[in-house]
Amino acid sequence: MKATAVWTLVTLAAVLATASLIPLIPTEWWVVRLLDFPRLPLAVALAATGIGLLFFFRRNSGSAAPAFVIAAIALTVDNWILWPYLPARGSRVDACPAERRLSVLVANVQLGNREAGPLVEAVQRVKPDLFLAMETDAWWDEALNPLRVSMPHTLQRITGSYYGIHLFSRLTLVNGEIRHLAGQDTPAVVTGVSLRTGEVVDFVGLHPKPPQVWQSARGRDAELYAAAEVLRERVEPGILAGDLNATPWEIAVGRTQRLAGLLDPRRDYGYVATWNTKSSWMRWPLDHVFHEGGFATLSVERLDAFGSDHFPYLVRLCRLTRDGGKAPPRMRSGDVEAANAVLAAAGATERVRAR
Repeated sequence: MKATAVWTLVTLAAVLATASLIPLIPTEWWVVRLLDFPRLPLAVALAATGIGLLFFFRRNSGSAAPAFVIAAIALTVDNWILWPYLPARGSRVDACPAERRLSVLVANVQLGNREAGPLVEAVQRVKPDLFLAMETDAWWDEALNPLRVSMPHTLQRITGSYYGIHLFSRLTLVNGEIRHLAGQDTPAVVTGVSLRTGEVVDFVGLHPKPPQVWQSARGRDAELYAAAEVLRERVEPGILAGDLNATPWEIAVGRTQRLAGLLDPRRDYGYVATWNTKSSWMRWPLDHVFHEGGFATLSVERLDAFGSDHFPYLVRLCRLTRDGGKAPPRMRSGDVEAANAVLAAAGATERVRAR
């Protein structure tokens, strides 16, 4: 019985460690990239497995000890990756004039979900300045129509597929358009937003294709890099938001942030999982609101479920009156070349220009 327990734990340690370490490989294979998602469940399972192995050290050290070391290494990697997403203290901004505030709400409504009431009520209650809804269709276009009373500035594209997108805004939109970034068939919102101070900031909202095992993540990554270049080529400070079908610690997301100088509010406010409402343990952060320097985060909030498999994700920002706030991430050698290689392989016309 003890031998069976030991070998079960040894096997489990090997499987969990492999699942934790494989995503470190810089590949576009979705079967690898999918393993980026469950970092937190893997870390918890590795910790439990390591504790279990400790009970068998004396009589079975020959097999338990190596397995424990492997589990400890993988757990260290998971903890190192997840550490920045623990809630921080002392880095938050509380005071901000009302005219310099900008709140952004994103929600993947889930195509086929017909429970619009709770979402409409939530939007009316929290009163975001920008509301980006994804997977919208003609039914959702009609269901969200009451929001136009208080959010009259809109951009939308109904596709009849999982990639319909709507942007509702209380603030005036400037030169707004729907674009297909990196040649993908997933529409993205690209627009300026006029703040209450009269200053214009940029906004890009997108919803790249989700994981499909045995396929390439190239299309998703190309769209992220193209969005980064949109923000790079503009003078105004910008925001990138949406269901990116990616966790914030993924290779492509990190490169996107470095290319565009984007900061992640989760690094001050915690993990904040937004998918999956249908599970109590398979939850990870897939919905995002990144911002360039010149903004500070006031709050991050996950709203209640409303029938979709995603929770709504609300971020309140403050436009700083002068340069300040946290320093954006620095580009690494090879970031531009790697992004352009992905864009070229995806057949995109966009390229990231060296600065």
